[in-house]
Amino acid sequence: MCIIATHLNGLPVRSSRICKSGGRRMSERVLWLRLCVTGPTPECGEIVGLRIVDRQAHRTVFDAFFHPVREDGWKSVPAGGVNVDLSSRLPLSIYVDGIERILSGATLLRGEHVARDIRFLRAAGVRIEDQVVERSVTAEHHKRLASGIAVPTRTGNRACRPIPVG
Repeated sequence: MCIIATHLNGLPVRSSRICKSGGRRMSERVLWLRLCVTGPTPECGEIVGLRIVDRQAHRTVFDAFFHPVREDGWKSVPAGGVNVDLSSRLPLSIYVDGIERILSGATLLRGEHVARDIRFLRAAGVRIEDQVVERSVTAEHHKRLASGIAVPTRTGNRACRPIPVG
């Protein structure tokens, strides 16, 4: 059994887990997923863009656009005020092993629509361990609103790409 620790031997610890079996400490790694997809579900769409951000290190660990395999209608996608040409990009299948290596080190996956994003990644052949916790920012927002807790409006980082659906 592991517990989240904020202090260890009286000293502050940065988001760590203390495991009762052997007392080993395992750092928690939070990754933020942001996908650009061509449809609302993996059955009728596919991934054309993926950004993975390491939340503790505050750095982007993966950021790429992909050539769509199934869709003929998507020639470009808007990103950061410009249109990215997808015809010259490689397909997602080329990057699957690297994406799996990045995600294998995560203990928590977060994102606006992380459950949907994980379904898209799995449909594309990316293996994601079941013990990785997924936490949707949108679901948390709706849960807080339903319980009467005030949720501030979003004015933060607009550097992430939009998620076009359809």
